[in-house]
Amino acid sequence: MLALLAGTLLLDATALGLQDLTLTGLDRILWLTPIVAVAVFAHLLALQPHSPIKGIWAKISVSIFCPCLLTVFSLAAVVLQDTTIAAHFSLVDERLAHIDAALGFHWPSAYLWLKAHPQTFEALRRCYLLHGWQVATIPVLLACARRMDDLADYLLLFCATVVLAILISAPLPASNPHIYFGQVGAYDASEWSQFAALRDGAQRVIDLNDNQGLISLPSLHAAHAVVFVYVTRHLRGWNVGFALVNVVMTIAALPFGGHYLVDILAGIALALAVIWTSRRLSVHSSPSLQPS
Repeated sequence: MLALLAGTLLLDATALGLQDLTLTGLDRILWLTPIVAVAVFAHLLALQPHSPIKGIWAKISVSIFCPCLLTVFSLAAVVLQDTTIAAHFSLVDERLAHIDAALGFHWPSAYLWLKAHPQTFEALRRCYLLHGWQVATIPVLLACARRMDDLADYLLLFCATVVLAILISAPLPASNPHIYFGQVGAYDASEWSQFAALRDGAQRVIDLNDNQGLISLPSLHAAHAVVFVYVTRHLRGWNVGFALVNVVMTIAALPFGGHYLVDILAGIALALAVIWTSRRLSVHSSPSLQPS
């Protein structure tokens, strides 16, 4: 994960310089300093050999440090995302819509059906928002269950899917179905208003305090849904709940993440490929250990 973070930061610095973009909002990272200090202090207490609660301190340390690390990585990924969008590759919305049609899926009809069923619409919206809660909660649950192997997998898989999704989307940018099918205008106030501004050069400042998720293909929500289910599979009493929540969250990504159906399928395929690669590398590096 640290190697991925270093590589992402290097790409960020290079892209910002080449495209003459400005970065603001770095104070958001500085706010993490006291939180990280608490995690380090808890780690030092966990190292005390005679402490009767050193196990508790260890769990506290990991539970605090992992979300901080993921926050830093996510902000670095936002910069990478925005710089790839500013590269101004040709849009592929029309091709994605045609693939959806070939699969028998018509996005506007599905969206209108959901709008006509407000209870279902609201339930999907709430489930879609659980992505952020899972990002922060899963490290705590894994640390408390002492599933450090699954926690290591979580950190690596989370970051690998983010970087790969951004790099895949770079030459295949899509505005999203809301804009393509005319539900909102490209410059209207929405969760995707920065997309057009970054592409046409109207926005030259990337503000870490005001960022948007603008990746269409592949869907990160769908990819992370698979990752979340995979890393929580050993948490008895929790694993079934995570599986159900993430199935619904994947469906909710269609209307609320602004995704085509092919985006969702590509996100699932990306996560499965990354998990498979990770397991293969784990077996080759430790032949005596068989992943569960």
